[in-house]
Amino acid sequence: MKAFAFLIVALPASLLFAAVPHPEEIKGPFPIMSVAYNEDGSVDYDALAKEALYVDDCGCPGVIWGQSNDAVDLLTREEKRLSAEAVANAVEGRAVVLAIGVNGTNTAEMLELAVEVEDIANRHPRSKIALIVRPPDDVRTEREVEVAWDALGRIAKRPVIFQTFGTHETPTPSVEMMVKLATKYPLQFGYIKEEAAGNDANERMILENAAKPYVKTVMSGWGGWQWLYQMRQCGSEGLITERCAYAPILATIWKLHCDGDRDGSLASAYGMFRLLIDQRNFPGKGGLRGYNLYMLCKAGVFKNMVSREYKVLNITEGGNFGVGREWTLSRLEVSDRQRNELDLLYADMKHFVERHKSQN
Repeated sequence: MKAFAFLIVALPASLLFAAVPHPEEIKGPFPIMSVAYNEDGSVDYDALAKEALYVDDCGCPGVIWGQSNDAVDLLTREEKRLSAEAVANAVEGRAVVLAIGVNGTNTAEMLELAVEVEDIANRHPRSKIALIVRPPDDVRTEREVEVAWDALGRIAKRPVIFQTFGTHETPTPSVEMMVKLATKYPLQFGYIKEEAAGNDANERMILENAAKPYVKTVMSGWGGWQWLYQMRQCGSEGLITERCAYAPILATIWKLHCDGDRDGSLASAYGMFRLLIDQRNFPGKGGLRGYNLYMLCKAGVFKNMVSREYKVLNITEGGNFGVGREWTLSRLEVSDRQRNELDLLYADMKHFVERHKSQN
């Protein structure tokens, strides 16, 4: 009988299976990261890494890169890739789930981005990486959305969060279509950020939750507006919002909700969050950066309040949308009076969060 010698070879990380988040890990607040810039307008990758760690340290179970209207489309393809790589490297070995946006101007670009994210996941096997996607910018019918996302299901090897709002021109995918895809691709699909217009979002959440176990998690959008109502009445199990600066209070809201609001503080915590984000006459041209940059600097995450801005800008209730992709560099300026108020708001948030920690 022949003797066989077995050689055990240590495989490089790129050949190992990357970590795939468990469905139960894709719940709770998943703040979308703001872009950090150096003084010259180049991307500050170190600050992006620090931002992801800040969200995790604050207790949020997830963080999202590259899914915002925070002028993220003003980044080059290479800047987006390097940013995703920097954040994936930062969270390696941590419990936080990193969802990376794979939005495309068309289906082909979306699929190319998904392949890039899978490559990043393979290079960072100890990072819990998911994908998040909205309908490609050029689709105009639900059937086109279904075809695009079906193709994504054949490429993705990890959970994919569907964002139901893309642009004002793309259709809102029906609950039936998303359930159909979740049934066909149970590993990848079944996670929904629901942000249809008006009360439709609330009614759709109820229908989506009725489709469990094919639908695994239904999360809120709208910048957190009505999140309390949607958690308590519609089955929302998380929030996706461009509000990284407020990760401490978002994590506190979620913990209070999960604990059954034993001390009756949930409404107060949500009220604190709404107070923080409703300073509409504060500096900035509207949208998703504005005085949030000041809060991120206050937290020691960002070094400055520099932004790339669209040269041609359309401000909507949902944020900033550029017409074309030309940009100019700007710096947020705050008056002494505004600075004093923002300092008080930041201190209020920290005090509320610390008081809650001491009570638990």
